[in-house]
Amino acid sequence: MLESKILLTGGSGRLGTELMKYFKGYDIVAPSSTNLDITDIVTFPSFKPNVIIHCAAYTDVAKAETDKVKCFNVNVHGTENLVTMFPDAYFVYISSEYAVKPVNFYSLTKQMAEAVVTNNTPNHLIIRTLFKENPYPYEYAFFDQFTNGDYVDIIAPMISGLIINRIIGVHNVGTGRKSLFELARRTKPDIKAISVDDIKDVRLPKEASYYD
Repeated sequence: MLESKILLTGGSGRLGTELMKYFKGYDIVAPSSTNLDITDIVTFPSFKPNVIIHCAAYTDVAKAETDKVKCFNVNVHGTENLVTMFPDAYFVYISSEYAVKPVNFYSLTKQMAEAVVTNNTPNHLIIRTLFKENPYPYEYAFFDQFTNGDYVDIIAPMISGLIINRIIGVHNVGTGRKSLFELARRTKPDIKAISVDDIKDVRLPKEASYYD
């Protein structure tokens, strides 16, 4: 079981906020990006955590195509900094289910960050997943993009269970294959369908890669 000092990056983000519900009573620090810039080691905490839950990421998939330096610095260099600073920690990296076969720059950086974790810390858990805000916040959802993911309030307890039990390796976390349109319709029945081919400023994957 998990009895450690925990650093959770991206503490003010969607997943970080939800995960905090499952770590009440633990010795955990969850700074926002304002208080912890993972691209700058100077901002790192002076204490030495035994567990890193790395949720912080650059997640604007479309903007990443033109903002590659920042996306790389956050997703890859930021992960390198954490591994370098805390090499002996149990390292949990929140990746993407599209990292196995990346089709855009964002998913490529998630794949690269996975390699950083794998090659530099043996005591790690890489989680490939997708999570959406509940209820689905957009007017449209892709009928031809498929995911193993779910809403963040469903994914978060699944992730926390793996962490608390100190599971290692690479794990897909989700609730089975479905289209984003099917997922969205559960909380927004009037959702409108759209194709990934309608998006012109970035290439989007149609199928997640399911590997454990």
